[in-house]
Amino acid sequence: MILTKLKLENFKRYEQFTLEFNQGLVGIIGKNGSGKSTIFEAIFFALYGELKTKGYKEVVRNANATSKDPVVVELEFEYEGVDYSVRREFRGKTLSANAKFFKADELVTTGAKEVTTSIVNLIKMSKDAFLHTLFASQKELASLSSLKNEDRKKMIRKLLGLEKIDFIEKELIEKSRELKREITAFAEFLMPQDEIEQKKKQKEEYELLDKELKQKQDTKIKQLDETTLKSLYIKKSLDLLQQTKDKKQDLFSKCELLKSTINSHLQNSDKLKQELESLDLKQKELKGLESVKHEYTQLHEAIKKQEELKQADIKKQSLLQEQENLREHYKKSRDTISRLEFETSAYTQAVEKQKSMQETLEQLSQSIKKNQLDINKLSSQIAGEQKLIEDINKKIENIQLLGKDSACPTCTRPLLEEYDLVLNSLEQIVNKTEKEKIDTLKEQKELLEVELKKLDETYKSLSDENLELSKNINLMENQKRDLLKEKEYFEKVKEQGLKNKTELEKLENINYVLQEHEELLEKQKHLKQKYEYVLSLEAMLKRVDSVKEDLEKTNENIKKYELEYNEKELEYKSVAYDTKQHEEKKKEYEQILKTKDEISNELNDIKVQVATMQGQIKNINQALSNNDKQLEKLGSKQDDLKDYDKIKISLASFKTKLNAKVAPRISDIASTMYSQITKGKYQHIEVSNDFDFYIYDEGKKYPIERFSGGEVDLANLVLRIAISKTLTELSGNNSVGFLAFDEVFGSQDENRRIEILEAFHTIKEQYRQIFLISHEIEIKEMFENIIEL
Repeated sequence: MILTKLKLENFKRYEQFTLEFNQGLVGIIGKNGSGKSTIFEAIFFALYGELKTKGYKEVVRNANATSKDPVVVELEFEYEGVDYSVRREFRGKTLSANAKFFKADELVTTGAKEVTTSIVNLIKMSKDAFLHTLFASQKELASLSSLKNEDRKKMIRKLLGLEKIDFIEKELIEKSRELKREITAFAEFLMPQDEIEQKKKQKEEYELLDKELKQKQDTKIKQLDETTLKSLYIKKSLDLLQQTKDKKQDLFSKCELLKSTINSHLQNSDKLKQELESLDLKQKELKGLESVKHEYTQLHEAIKKQEELKQADIKKQSLLQEQENLREHYKKSRDTISRLEFETSAYTQAVEKQKSMQETLEQLSQSIKKNQLDINKLSSQIAGEQKLIEDINKKIENIQLLGKDSACPTCTRPLLEEYDLVLNSLEQIVNKTEKEKIDTLKEQKELLEVELKKLDETYKSLSDENLELSKNINLMENQKRDLLKEKEYFEKVKEQGLKNKTELEKLENINYVLQEHEELLEKQKHLKQKYEYVLSLEAMLKRVDSVKEDLEKTNENIKKYELEYNEKELEYKSVAYDTKQHEEKKKEYEQILKTKDEISNELNDIKVQVATMQGQIKNINQALSNNDKQLEKLGSKQDDLKDYDKIKISLASFKTKLNAKVAPRISDIASTMYSQITKGKYQHIEVSNDFDFYIYDEGKKYPIERFSGGEVDLANLVLRIAISKTLTELSGNNSVGFLAFDEVFGSQDENRRIEILEAFHTIKEQYRQIFLISHEIEIKEMFENIIEL
């Protein structure tokens, strides 16, 4: 795998950045904070969709980018002679992730998780293996020798992936302990052999008793069946007798009902005859009162005409009064219209004046806003300059705390003569900023604040005048609306007056006399009682035909019901029913049911005993079966324990062989490079199977802790390179052709740095690209290719 090109957009400190990677030994040089480490963080992010540190969404977007701007990382690389590219991006406030993966400009897959899976399948390397194999930082190198023995072993085993074997071995031990506990638990639940024999003997006894009970049960079932058949035969005869009884009782009830119905109809016939005789007398009385009805009708018509005259006269008087009121309203409305027209005559002029005044106010408002924005901008600039001074003062304090002889926290080299130069430079910046920029900005701010105060006063005065004018305009608008309503009302008064005049002309000849009307009402009052009696007689006589019809139907029904009664009476007498026979059959049926219940109870008792025996047999079978299952499970657990023991032995043997292979290989690679860098001063670095490190000096081996800081740094470097190369060989992935080291020169002098670079040249054949990150500007001439940030 060879890196060819990287594009960044709004990623961390980079807004727009493109970088092409060369092959060979490549130096990535830049001051602290220039974004050197960010480049490889972006490479890791492009391949695996993650940053080294969690919570990347809070810091991944560039500080100058908006929430609408996308965050884009695009990486191009070559793998086994084929060109690939991957593009990852975040969009929106929530930084929604998306990704695309291309092979030779052809889209392979999309989606963040899908792209990561495709890349892992391609390069056959997980994110952890990628970091441990291809990347190494100064901190990681130092930890190879500075950590305690046990912590260093854990770290190296993790780099080599051996901690997974340790984890499996630990799991196997724990699983073996768990199996032993389970085997002990299963054994405790097994039955003794004498108990098993006893249960088998009980089972044989229960089965023999169960067989005898079932024979008794079959006998009782046969007796119950015979009794049930006999009861059914008796029940059939009993049902036939009951049906005969029910039929006879039903016929008797119907005869009684018909007899009652005939009597009711006879009574109704007598009442209808009496009513007809009474109606004949009323008919004769009505003939003598026919003149009353005619006289009352004529009187009613005359009163009706008087009522019409009375209503017309009331309307006439009402119209005359309304006309008088309308004359007064007409005069008052005319005067109101004249007054309102005078009071609203200045409305148009006032509106034009207000429009001009509002334009002036808008101009003043815009000037005030602009002035306020300028003041705010100056305030922000002043605050920014003051914050800059505070930051520089803090830096001065930190440098003073460090002192001249202290080492740089990044490169570990002494500050020396640069100490005073840095302090003087920072103090000059503080004094210049304080004297020139802040004083100038404050002076500009004061002038703008005076101008703003004048504008506010002018705006307030003009606003008050505009408010008073608005009140007058609102008053005139209300008066204009009142004028319009008053004119509408004036027209309605005129229209109603003309309408009333027309109506009065129609009612001019109306002549209503109250005395005549009252005399007619008095006559009607005296004649009304006789008239109402005549109406009641007429209503009564309307029932004559109906009563005759009802009488005829009633007589017909009497004849019909008498005939039906005679038929039912004959049928009732013809039904033969023996009460004594019925009672005897009932007693016989009750006796057979009693016998049936006794047999049924005996049968149920036997069934309970059979069920009890079968339950006992089932419990014994269940106990024996459970014991067999426990024996089977115990055997299975014992077999599993044997398998785990075999695996533990094989895994321990595998670990021994793997350590015997890995440690010597790391030692060989590291020894060759270390001897070359130190010009043969140190011939060999030994790596034990437990990953303890020893350096040979003049044929004797010593722990790595014995040597100086520079020598230890070199040893850490060659060991880390050896571990990376061994990891690559173990994984069988020789297609990943680059390594990256961050700040590996440490406190080495110039000669030793040249030796380190020469050591890297020796492994260029195995790695087509080797990236070295450093903040040491003076070493950039030592590299074949330079990326300067």
